[in-house]
Amino acid sequence: MLIKLQHLDYFYNKRKNSNKYNNKRYTRAGRTLRVMTALALIAAMILSLCACGSSVEGGNRENKAPNKDKGMRLSGKCWTDDVRTGVNDMLDIYGAAGKGKSSGEYVVFDFDNTCSIFDVEEQTFIYQLETMSFAIQPYQMHEILLTGISDPNKDLKDHGYKGVTYDDWAQDITDAYSNLWYRYSGISAAGVSEENMKLLKDDPYWQEFSTKLRAMYDLLCDAESKDVAYPWISYMFYGMSDDQVYELTERCLDVYSKVRTSKVTWRSPSDIDSRVGQVKVKWIKGVSVPSGIDELWQAISDNNIDVWVCSASVPGVIRAAIDKFGLHDYCKGVTAMTPQTDYYGNYKNAYDYETGYGYYADEQGWTQMTTATGAQTHGEGKAEAIVNAISPEYNDHGPIAGFMDSTGDFNFCTEFDSLALVICFNRADRKVTDGGGLIAEIAVYEKDTLGYDLEKALENGDTLYLLQGRNENGLRRLRSSEMTIRYGKKGEKLFAGEKNEAQLQSMIDRDMTIWDICDRYAVRASEEDSGLGFRTGFLETYSGYHSIHLGE
Repeated sequence: MLIKLQHLDYFYNKRKNSNKYNNKRYTRAGRTLRVMTALALIAAMILSLCACGSSVEGGNRENKAPNKDKGMRLSGKCWTDDVRTGVNDMLDIYGAAGKGKSSGEYVVFDFDNTCSIFDVEEQTFIYQLETMSFAIQPYQMHEILLTGISDPNKDLKDHGYKGVTYDDWAQDITDAYSNLWYRYSGISAAGVSEENMKLLKDDPYWQEFSTKLRAMYDLLCDAESKDVAYPWISYMFYGMSDDQVYELTERCLDVYSKVRTSKVTWRSPSDIDSRVGQVKVKWIKGVSVPSGIDELWQAISDNNIDVWVCSASVPGVIRAAIDKFGLHDYCKGVTAMTPQTDYYGNYKNAYDYETGYGYYADEQGWTQMTTATGAQTHGEGKAEAIVNAISPEYNDHGPIAGFMDSTGDFNFCTEFDSLALVICFNRADRKVTDGGGLIAEIAVYEKDTLGYDLEKALENGDTLYLLQGRNENGLRRLRSSEMTIRYGKKGEKLFAGEKNEAQLQSMIDRDMTIWDICDRYAVRASEEDSGLGFRTGFLETYSGYHSIHLGE
């Protein structure tokens, strides 16, 4: 077994900027204890070479002897050879097939743009607009639209709207919504009648309302932090219960999972007197969970490894998608964005850190958990939610695998030292300033430069990163390639552009470790500081590769 000393150090080396993990599950040993334990770890690894095999508690990344009692294995033609082999190797090492057995392990999936091609919650938001499925009263709309925005009167000139403020956007949207509310009956969580739906599409005030509300979401994603933009879209479900959001998503998927991918442009009318003026917004129509995801979840579950979802959408959206696409029987549970609720259990325009619970998937359907996520489930919050709500189910051990696509998943797919495998669903538009772009580069680097398979990655103290391609056109599907065909394109792409290739080449030229790559290129750097002549990174701070050590 090849053991690199620089990889052993990750178990105990305190990372810079890691003070966010300050509860007892994240405490580090002192310097002396770290050295002594590292030496003990080296001795244990050397002794393990003489053993026939080793059994490991859940979350420990030491190699286990392959499991002889095999369950289902991944075989579908939609997977790349590397992904199929990597998943099956993981099942060989960590699985425990057979009735009554339990591996004591779990994996965590992102959902939107990972399990699904395109974003389920964003598509549900579109369907909500098209059917006027709102439980918001007109007098409430203005306040809800400005929730979380620190300066409603900020001049948005840097984002193409000189002399226009967020308050102006909120006023235009509220005015149009009020007009529709008093002229059309049936605006509610259940949506308007089919007859009114047809009339709405030609109504200039619906065009004003829908275009500007959808465009304001894009504006927030561009101009504000994700801490503002990600919860904001959930506040459009204000006044609905999670079950009503579930039903709304079901109705959305009945329509948009069956349509071929297309790009839609909405324009607000030019002849309506407004503060913001005329705007337009483009969005992708069509969303689905492609064939193959069900096989993946089933194979993992059949080997008694639990499947969890940690999503930046609200629970009702993700629960509905899991059920709609036949994944319920393979799912252990869901943690997601949790708005506060009122006395009747309806969403409010505030995030719930104290009692925001996920759901277990069970034979009765869905049962709410009793351990709060305690975080916004995106970015570093996903890692925190896994620690708070999922790891206690496994004696405070981390996941053995992660499934991701973008920056919102980077933390949980790099920080846990328990991770053996990560599959990145390649969107091929993730730049060097996105976590999905960096992980795509790492996957290629591990394969072509380091020659990693799962066994070699584990021997070197690393996580194996693999890419899975997809075709975004038509009814959307996975591909037996790590390259992706993006919507509207015929050719396949591996990376977003030349900067990804340049950053990958720098890894090769410098003979970098995965630790060095993550720590160097995850944090934002200017053109001068990056050493590459262009901006890199996507996080303000980063606790470090394999910096979360649970079960110590």
